[in-house]
Amino acid sequence: MVLVMRMRHVVRRASLSKRVMARFSSTNVAAPSRVDDDLIANFQLLLEKRQATEAMQIFQSLKKPPATALSQRLAIMLAKRATLKDTKDAIDVLKSVYMNPTLKPDDFTMLAFIFVSDACYRNKMLKEALEVTEEAHNLGVRLDLPAYNNLINALVDADQTDEAILILQDIAGGDVISPDETTYAGLISAIISQREFSQAMETIDQARTSGVKFSGETYMSFMSSLADVEDDSDAMDRLLTYLETSMDEDGIEAFEEFENAIIDHDDDDDDDDDGDNDNDDDDHDDDGNTLH
Repeated sequence: MVLVMRMRHVVRRASLSKRVMARFSSTNVAAPSRVDDDLIANFQLLLEKRQATEAMQIFQSLKKPPATALSQRLAIMLAKRATLKDTKDAIDVLKSVYMNPTLKPDDFTMLAFIFVSDACYRNKMLKEALEVTEEAHNLGVRLDLPAYNNLINALVDADQTDEAILILQDIAGGDVISPDETTYAGLISAIISQREFSQAMETIDQARTSGVKFSGETYMSFMSSLADVEDDSDAMDRLLTYLETSMDEDGIEAFEEFENAIIDHDDDDDDDDDGDNDNDDDDHDDDGNTLH
């Protein structure tokens, strides 16, 4: 599936590149006219006044996108407002930036990607957030850690755990972003809930090896996820043993709380069994004879 997505991306990007090249080509774009100069001047003035809606109207009327710095500024302003319409407009403006074949990404390019991706999360536009992140990576631009945490957690919430794992492996394998406890916690719990115990153990080990220290609360969330999974496989036992050892090595004193949680969980099961027995008792008299 990942290969298919990549192929689709290549085809889509090639198509967009042709359109953008045509838009930027000197043979297709005439020299800026007096009208265009006036529009750009008004556009800059509106940006200075932080009038993003009016600036967007001028942006859409221009024969070619304005300077990259101006477009990035508009994308950030729209994304900060984060309404659905402003977010869609911000995506369009950002697209004019990253599809520019002469683009040289800078810190403001990174900020534009970060703010636009955040606006996508706020509007539950996960597909668009993924596309924005992918385009940033294609340019060699990395977002900040909160942006990746948002993306991974949003993917987990959308039951796209495999995609979240790919994003995690991508950023963890580099030297720009250092994933933290927040990056891993929800994803690992989701992996455990899916009974992928070996994958969970591998991911926890990767985190700890890279210097991530899980809190007692996070270990407890892992244990609680295990307690909710009805499984008695050797893989689950190995994960449980690994977690106990890791907690001991990390000096976590929350294992007693976990034992209490397990006791409560077992008591709930016993109560269910007792409830079944109570129903059986209702069907018998004091001497054990079946009532009809």
